[in-house]
Amino acid sequence: MDPLKTRPGFLRPRLTPGLIAAVQQVGSAQWAEGDYVIYQRSHDKRAALERVPLDLGPVLRLTSDPPAAGAAAYTGALFDVSEDHVVYTAADGGAALMPLAGGPGRWLATIAGTRVLAPTFAPSGACLAFVTDNGQTADIGLIDVREDAWPRIIPADADFVIDPTWHPDEARLAWVEWDVPNMGWDESRIVICDVATGARRVVFAAAGVSYSQPRWSPDGRRLAFLCDKTGYLNLWLADGDGGNPRPLVEEAVEHGTPPWVSGARTYDWTPDSTSIVLGRNLAGSWGIRMVEVASGAGRDLPVAPGVYTGLRCSPDGGYLLAGFSGPTTAPQIVTYNLQTGARRVLATGAAGGVEDGTVAPQAITWQAPDGLTVPGLLYRPALRVQERAPLLVWVHGGPTGQSNTTFQPMIQYFVQRGWAVLMPNHRGSVGYGRAFTVAERGEWGGADMADILAGVDAVIARGGIDAGRVVPIGGSAGGYAVLQLLVLYPDRFKAGVDLFGVSDHLELARTTHRLEARYLDQLLGPLPESAALYQDRSPIFHLDRIQAPLLILQGADDPVVRVAQAQTIYDALRARGQAVELQIYPGEGHGWQQAATVHDSITRIDDFLRNYVLLR
Repeated sequence: MDPLKTRPGFLRPRLTPGLIAAVQQVGSAQWAEGDYVIYQRSHDKRAALERVPLDLGPVLRLTSDPPAAGAAAYTGALFDVSEDHVVYTAADGGAALMPLAGGPGRWLATIAGTRVLAPTFAPSGACLAFVTDNGQTADIGLIDVREDAWPRIIPADADFVIDPTWHPDEARLAWVEWDVPNMGWDESRIVICDVATGARRVVFAAAGVSYSQPRWSPDGRRLAFLCDKTGYLNLWLADGDGGNPRPLVEEAVEHGTPPWVSGARTYDWTPDSTSIVLGRNLAGSWGIRMVEVASGAGRDLPVAPGVYTGLRCSPDGGYLLAGFSGPTTAPQIVTYNLQTGARRVLATGAAGGVEDGTVAPQAITWQAPDGLTVPGLLYRPALRVQERAPLLVWVHGGPTGQSNTTFQPMIQYFVQRGWAVLMPNHRGSVGYGRAFTVAERGEWGGADMADILAGVDAVIARGGIDAGRVVPIGGSAGGYAVLQLLVLYPDRFKAGVDLFGVSDHLELARTTHRLEARYLDQLLGPLPESAALYQDRSPIFHLDRIQAPLLILQGADDPVVRVAQAQTIYDALRARGQAVELQIYPGEGHGWQQAATVHDSITRIDDFLRNYVLLR
């Protein structure tokens, strides 16, 4: 008997819910004095900063009290490193200073009721810049870390502020800011501020143009930034004062990600200011190129396919430090030799055996009904136990997001159980140029759903898929896509799995968190003028069209999509006699952070799919 089969028609997979729940997140790595690297490790709603020597000696946990803020939705840039200290955002939103050698730390003075975000040391380590956010407004804070000083606030003339960065002379700061109803990737600007006077000057701004990641060269002579003025988010250069801006690398490839959070680093200067190490989004799998500043000429590094984050050149210019996650590789902290491409793993979030038996997806494209070319990723089960595999349609969030070749243990779990998985990058996704992203404006829940259905048809036409067992699944905006697909195409899907998805746009506009409070102005139109479209595109008003069984998983403390949205749609479907299940997880927000929730959610989804799809 084949040992891979427990009984006819079923595989014996390697991945289990417990194994996946044990996977940790590692990221945001930085170089530190004395041949060390500092990085953040997060798991089970707890986080800590750890110090690992480059010779891979013993790892030192630097933070425990106060605890570090964990990786969660809409957070980033939670710590920074100076010559002898690390500053970090604590779990309660304050800031703490910790010696790199270990030992007791101390709180920094902050303003009550505000959160410290994106703390950034001046090059000397004597002063700290940060974003201070009270939940209504965001400004720039400055504090002298050598004494128990009170922070100085520089008011920002904007609704949102991210990514403060220092000039090497410490006399100037630059940051990115924008105003509603725009999101940061719709339209933003870069500001340079005189630290002594607080005088601010907008250096880059244009209607319908997004700017991000300003970063001065180590010699201070040039300012690099990302800009999508050419139609793609490309690397630009300007003089140190912001004058003479021009593209350094102009190509139909994205060099960055949308600013959902502070702290993205998809490029970095070499310490001699002559070159830039640049990440390039190649249809969801990132490459890395070394670009010469004088000529713009570049050479690609021989790196493994996957997603690279937090790019930082070493102080000697010989190595690149990054977070890495590949289709079959759990999160890692890695270094690359910039001459040879040789890779070394410093830390990993993998649990033993979690990578065994995993498979890489295939990049595919298809045509939408209006002729638009739509990309996606397709996973096929490595072993088949039946002629045609059931299909999960895994829709990313955002909807300004992207399905990419990062490690996806939940997807691998179902692939090992005989499912094929399609991850569509419908219109509105990032990574394919500004025109593709803005094509979703006014079309959320409309043309993008047709993109997804066209992808399903294209995959079925390739063969090996059971057209009668297709199930959409997704979280946040992906959860909304699940509901909307069941409404628009009730005869095409066997079931649906909604993870903290939107069911009512009018309610979302009224109750969601500050960052996305005006997001729907772009996706559907401003209120009250567009109220009819909001209602038309809200599944809660069309429940009579949903025929398929539905599983809803929701965090009780979700600030983005409130728990009432899940409860309302569950109650309404149940009253109609529809097959629907709901699980609300205490202590969870917009996504899962607790290991027990990860374990339970996988088990529930597996049981739901078995009961309503595989056994029917």
